[in-house]
Amino acid sequence: MKQKIGTILEKEVLRRAKRKAVEDGRPLSGVIQDALESYLSQARPEPAKRDAAYQLFCERPMRLSKKQLRAVFEADVWDR
Repeated sequence: MKQKIGTILEKEVLRRAKRKAVEDGRPLSGVIQDALESYLSQARPEPAKRDAAYQLFCERPMRLSKKQLRAVFEADVWDR
């Protein structure tokens, strides 16, 4: 059973969604439903794995050598 809802979206996101609906020849609600279903079906990390990742990357300082730190600062991330 479908239900009507009200929401607020960024103007650009709505414009892109409307364009996609026209390109696909389908209603805007179908595009939004598919996007929401795709988002909701994404696998969520297990709490234990999420906690382990937090402890590994956030709770203690990273140990980098001066050479490694210099390489990080000098890397141009836009070249990838």
